[in-house]
Amino acid sequence: MVTAEWTPISEINLLSLLDQAEQQMQPQIRQVWENVRLPQPELWQQHPWGDEGCGFWVVAVFGRTCVYFNDITSGFCQSAFQDWGYIDNYSQETPKLEQILINQFQKIRA
Repeated sequence: MVTAEWTPISEINLLSLLDQAEQQMQPQIRQVWENVRLPQPELWQQHPWGDEGCGFWVVAVFGRTCVYFNDITSGFCQSAFQDWGYIDNYSQETPKLEQILINQFQKIRA
């Protein structure tokens, strides 16, 4: 449940988190990241969980899957999407961004 204490992350703080994650990425994973990341994070809608914060920041897209920062759980999540700008499914799982990319890399290699 969303609480009154939840404050959406600023774009500047999100970019700082992404910088930190990029510095720790293995070269192969960094290549995957470069191929799926958006040029700039985009605020996408997710009803009802993202309503209070005007949505969640999407940082990457591969196929019909987006990677977004979940402000509520303070981690990166992924979801399918049908329409650009709308996250279909809310997730509370918060693997590191690199782990999401590793999973994607393994799918590509399979």
